[in-house]
Amino acid sequence: MNRRWIVYLLVGCIFGVVDFFYHGFLASILGRQEVFAPSALGEFAWLVLSVGIWLVPVIPIALYEAGISGSCLMSALASILTWCASIISYYLTNAVQIMFLGLPSRPELHVSNYSAPFFWMNWAGVFWQDIVLAGIVRWSMVAVIGGFIIGFLTSYGYFQFKKD
Repeated sequence: MNRRWIVYLLVGCIFGVVDFFYHGFLASILGRQEVFAPSALGEFAWLVLSVGIWLVPVIPIALYEAGISGSCLMSALASILTWCASIISYYLTNAVQIMFLGLPSRPELHVSNYSAPFFWMNWAGVFWQDIVLAGIVRWSMVAVIGGFIIGFLTSYGYFQFKKD
């Protein structure tokens, strides 16, 4: 395994953590701006800023892998790996936040309540249902399909541009 694949994995992991906190920051900023109030423009801006950010790590990785390997498929695989690592680290960051930082809406899941009779049973349910199934599994499918498409198209465009 080449070191670059480990770098793709690490970039994905770091991006997942950053993205988790970015969405909270984005919500606090956009919530105060009137231009982002519920409207078609506001919804479009939210979509671009919250989903478009996912192109930031994967486009450079797809271009780099295309240049190194010369393969659209390898570029797509690098994009998939990066996005899947991002998804996993995003949801694990969510679990850490719930357990150690706490959420006002879920105080029973904070680690300080570990001696409560149903603490571990509640945590097992939340972790399995919300973190693993509804989070990691569901969004990893999106990461695999989207990562393949973005990685493949990015490298294909790179090769077409390079021909000219």
